[in-house]
Amino acid sequence: MTDRQKGILALCVVLVAWSLSSVFVKYLIRAGYSPHTQNFYRYAAGTLVMLPFLLRRVRQPSAKPNARVLLLLLAATIPNLGHQIAWTVSLNWINPGLSSFLNKSSVLFAALLAFTLYAEERWLLRSKRFLAGLALTLFGTVGLSLLRGDIDRMEANLGVLLALLAGMSWAVYTVIVKRPTHEVGSTISFSIVGVYTTVALLPIAFCWGDPGHWNRVSWQTNAIMIFSGILCIGAGHTFYYYAMQRLTVSVCATVLLTTPMGTLLISRWLFGETMTAGQILSGLILIAGGMLTLLAKEKTVSPVLAQATEAADV
Repeated sequence: MTDRQKGILALCVVLVAWSLSSVFVKYLIRAGYSPHTQNFYRYAAGTLVMLPFLLRRVRQPSAKPNARVLLLLLAATIPNLGHQIAWTVSLNWINPGLSSFLNKSSVLFAALLAFTLYAEERWLLRSKRFLAGLALTLFGTVGLSLLRGDIDRMEANLGVLLALLAGMSWAVYTVIVKRPTHEVGSTISFSIVGVYTTVALLPIAFCWGDPGHWNRVSWQTNAIMIFSGILCIGAGHTFYYYAMQRLTVSVCATVLLTTPMGTLLISRWLFGETMTAGQILSGLILIAGGMLTLLAKEKTVSPVLAQATEAADV
């Protein structure tokens, strides 16, 4: 098998993993696992999978993170934590397909933050393709939020707002993590953020969750929870970074914008989720806009925009 074929296979694994993320969380909520409880267990499982890669990489002198990098990654953990909590709590009231589409609004927020804070990203303002992509992404996000059959339900509206907050938080994370990732690499940066996030989720689980719930459900449910963390958080990121090295960042980032379609199909099968014609059209417009922003590049895709498409729902 060639390196390109291995990269394609790895990207297929990522597509499956990140299409299932919201579905796993919704299933676990229905099984009685609160968002805060499953957040800790899933993140702990995913981070444990990535630790061997972290330990192997930090043995290389050039990849060892210094104190400044560790502090920057600690700062990046705050919006990552906000994203994880807002996203999982939103699934109390909305379905996985809608949540996954709304999470892709992170591309819009990341673009706005990136060219506001980083001078090297401001060439995007001269790209008509990029500006058109931003307009489509904004239009699609608004359509998804408003063209709903349950817009009169306050809980559903709160879920939509939380999903948008999750997308915004992920965008802030991608902007903050850009510098340390450039210095030590994606695998090390996300592994360290994973450790920080897992530690922070533990007291949250004890205060607002129910860590002992595992003892009141079947072993199959617990196995699904652990497997979802390993697949969607640990293996998903590991395989994504592997695929990026062999297929280029722009190819991987563009393909990942399609994950909400897979999530919607699976959610329709498992939970009976339906979306209005206006929402589906808005979702397709959002994805098209995201693709345009990624294709609006000079020699390489903007790293901030690429990372914004990664795991806005893990």
